Amino acid sequence: MHDEPTNGALPLALVADIQEGLVAACNDLDRLRDLLDDAFGSLLAILPLEQSPTSGDARTAVTSMQFHDLGVQLIAHTRKRLQYCADRLAQDAFGADDEGEAAVEPAPVRANPVTCAEMDAGSVELFG
Repeated sequence: MHDEPTNGALPLALVADIQEGLVAACNDLDRLRDLLDDAFGSLLAILPLEQSPTSGDARTAVTSMQFHDLGVQLIAHTRKRLQYCADRLAQDAFGADDEGEAAVEPAPVRANPVTCAEMDAGSVELFG
C-alpha cells in the first residue's frame, strides 16, 4: 500500500508529498528566473548607452546587471539542489520501473555558487 513505510523509514504517501513539494519549488524558481529575465530585458531597453560608465545611471545599471546575474545563478543552483533531492527521494522510495532505475544528476558541489558582500558595482564575485 502507499501508506507503508519505505525501507522502514517514511510512508510512501509522505515521500510522494515531499517530492511533489520539491518539484513545485523548482517550478516556482523557474517562474522567478523568468521574472528576473523579463525585468532585466526591460532594464536593457531603457539603458542609456550613450552615457559615461561613471554616471550614476550607468553605475546603477551595472549594479542591476550584477544583481540579475547573481540572482539567476542562485536560482539555478538552488533548483539543481532541489531537483537532486526530489530525484533521490523518488529513486530511493520507488526504486526502478520497467525501464530501469532513473538517472539522478549529482548535487552541486559548491555550497554557494556566488559570493556577495554588498550590491555596489564591481563587488560581486562570480563563479558561473
